[in-house]
Amino acid sequence: MSYRYLKNWRKERPLVSLNAKTKLSIIDTSPLTNRLTSKSGHNFKVHVTDQTSTYINSLSKISNIKCTGIGIYRSVVLSTNHYPDIQAHSFMLKKYVSGKERFLKILGARSLGTYILKPERFKKKEILYRIDQKSIHRITIYKNKKKIIYVNEVFPEDFYLENINILNARGQLSK
Repeated sequence: MSYRYLKNWRKERPLVSLNAKTKLSIIDTSPLTNRLTSKSGHNFKVHVTDQTSTYINSLSKISNIKCTGIGIYRSVVLSTNHYPDIQAHSFMLKKYVSGKERFLKILGARSLGTYILKPERFKKKEILYRIDQKSIHRITIYKNKKKIIYVNEVFPEDFYLENINILNARGQLSK
């Protein structure tokens, strides 16, 4: 998903109150796993806190997304030596689990983005931002034909990536 200022400015509006480095780190278009592992001696780990097959009535607790059905819910904590811990929650309806997505259940302590959300398969369709008391939510909807994966990344409010500038965050240099 390339960045389009006129298309995305409304969605980024909740981030106005953040400082510049935190805002750029949150709107960064490059994969989060790549950013967290970019520094040497990162000791990147994925800790699975919950992985269940569950019935979801809606995902409206964090956004206006209407999604009903039985699906696979996965909650992990991404940790490194250089950055604070980041929580990530993902959900996919069971009727769309086929192909490589079958491994979502047995992914274990591996990154979802590294093994399933390849850019040539799943495209980012929408990104929403929410700010709670002490956290920032980045809700991303990935789509491949009819398959949809919802990912909610929860950042601490003081999170920022080092060596980030506006061109890197907007994805202008990666093209």
